[in-house]
Amino acid sequence: MSVVIFDVDGVFLSEERCFDVSALSVHELLFNPRYLNLTQEKFKTSYTDEEIAEIRSKIFLDDEILSRYKELGLNSNWDMLYITFSVIYINLLKDSGINISNVDLNDLYSVGEMLGDVEPDYGKVLEFLDGDEYTKETIYEGLVNYATSLKFLNEKDDFRTNSTLWLLGQHVYQEWYLGSERMKDSELPIEGDKEGFLHQEEWLAPVDELEAMLQNLLDQDLTIGIATGRSREETLIPFEAAGLLKYFNDERISTASEVKEAEAVEGVERQLSKPHPYSYLWTLYAQDENHFEEAVKGENNSDEKVYVVGDSVADFFCAEKMEVEFIGTLTGLTGDDIIPTFTGLGVERDNLVPDVLAVEEMVK
Repeated sequence: MSVVIFDVDGVFLSEERCFDVSALSVHELLFNPRYLNLTQEKFKTSYTDEEIAEIRSKIFLDDEILSRYKELGLNSNWDMLYITFSVIYINLLKDSGINISNVDLNDLYSVGEMLGDVEPDYGKVLEFLDGDEYTKETIYEGLVNYATSLKFLNEKDDFRTNSTLWLLGQHVYQEWYLGSERMKDSELPIEGDKEGFLHQEEWLAPVDELEAMLQNLLDQDLTIGIATGRSREETLIPFEAAGLLKYFNDERISTASEVKEAEAVEGVERQLSKPHPYSYLWTLYAQDENHFEEAVKGENNSDEKVYVVGDSVADFFCAEKMEVEFIGTLTGLTGDDIIPTFTGLGVERDNLVPDVLAVEEMVK
C-alpha cells in the first residue's frame, strides 16, 4: 500500500493570508497600546487589503525576510513572526539605552512605557539572518546569542521557542487568524472585534477538481493524509467548509496542535515542528501511540511506499529524513523561483509539479 501525505499551505491553500497575519501580529506587538505602544503608527483591529499589504511589505521587506526563512527550512508562521519581532525588540531595547537589569521583558506594556520615542528598524532582521548560516535547528540558539548583546539581560530563556513571549505572539496570531469570537475562552487578553481570516482562504486549485483527485487516490487504494504547520482548528475548518475533510481519516491528520502536545510529553526535549518529520511520521503511523517514540526520533520504520507532497525546503528535509519520495508543488511563496533550490538539493525536475492536481499522475 502507498501513502500520500500532503502539506496544506502552498499545496492546497494559499499561504498569503498566513503571511499577512504574521505581519499583522508583529505590527500589533509593536503598536498596540496593550503592548509596546510605539507611536509611529496607529493600531487597529481591522485593515483594508491595501493597508495589510503595506504593513507586510514594511515588516518583511517586500517578502525578502519570508523568503529567507523558507530557504533555511523555517516553516512555522508562529516562529517567523516571533523571530522577526524579537530581533526588532532587542534592537529597540539597545537603541533606547534603558537599564533592563530588573525589567521583565515579557511585560511589553511596562517596557513600552520606558522606551521613549524609538523607532523599529525592520532591516535589523535581515542583518540578523545575514549574520550566520542559520538552519531551523540553530536559529533559536542564534537568537538567544543575539539577545546577549543586551546589557544586563536577566533570562536567556526570554528569547527561546515556547517562551512566554513566544506564546504571546502565537496568541496574537491566532486571534487575527481565527477571529476574536473563537478566542474568547483564552486566558490571554483579546481585542474582541477581530473578524478573522478563516473564511477568506484561497484554494490553489478548483475545489471540485481537488475533490475528484482525492477520490481518485482513494479509489486506487492509496492512503492519504495531512501534515501541516497549521493548528488543528485552522486546518479542519476550511477543509470541512469546502467539503474535503470527509476524504481524510482523523488519525491521518497531524497539525501543529499535535506537535505541541508531543513536545509537552515528559522526556521530549526537542522541537518537533518541520523540518523535523514528526508530523509526517505521526500521520504515517496513524497516530498510534506504540510508534510515538519512533516519530519523535524521526524514524521511519514503515514498509509502506510513502510520498511527501510539499512546497517548501522544510517539507523536502522531512522527506529526506524519512527516506521517502518528495513531490514539490510550485505554488508556494516564491513559485517557480524555488526550482533551482530544490534541484540543488537533489530533487528531480520531474518531481516538481505546477500544482497539487498533478500529484495524481505521479503516485501509484
